[in-house]
Amino acid sequence: MLLKNSNEDEGLIQAQESYKLIDSKAKSNSVIQGISGIAGFPFNLGVDIAVIPTIYVPLWNQIREIYNLQKLNPEKMIPILKEILPEIFTDIALDKFLGSVPLVGVYFNAICAKTMTWRLGMLFTFLSSRTDEVPVKIVAKSMKLIRHLFPQSQMFKFVTPDNHKFCKLIVSDEQLTQNEFEKKIDDALKIFD
Repeated sequence: MLLKNSNEDEGLIQAQESYKLIDSKAKSNSVIQGISGIAGFPFNLGVDIAVIPTIYVPLWNQIREIYNLQKLNPEKMIPILKEILPEIFTDIALDKFLGSVPLVGVYFNAICAKTMTWRLGMLFTFLSSRTDEVPVKIVAKSMKLIRHLFPQSQMFKFVTPDNHKFCKLIVSDEQLTQNEFEKKIDDALKIFD
């Protein structure tokens, strides 16, 4: 696996660009998914599926572009996204359930959309900042770590992740070898378990 070499300033600039991109996509996605809450189930489920190729796949490739990496084709990305979706929903399951209720679902779908976009965007940045390849065996662990570091602790309010904390997470691991990176994730997860 080939690790990218970049100085700290470049890494920080790339992390900040990713942060801005994720924030923009989270806002767009919250509008789209919020509207689906007007009708409730099953329309919101259809929108959940539709945003995978229209929001999340393009977001991943746009983040990869920030890190000067080639785009991934959707066939490679969608199985990874499906694998980590349960981890994303762990602490927002009630919000997602309430998103199926007509009219009330507008607000809860918007919160879920922002949470999911931020978590996936952080994961995509976390992985892209390190390597061209997608290390499948650590994707779910990385997603779990991101959920612990940036929890959605208030059901009725979305809190945008702190820019400084986000950038620190991304830049701090860029120079680690793959084995060191995996060990650091495992060690960090032990703190939360």
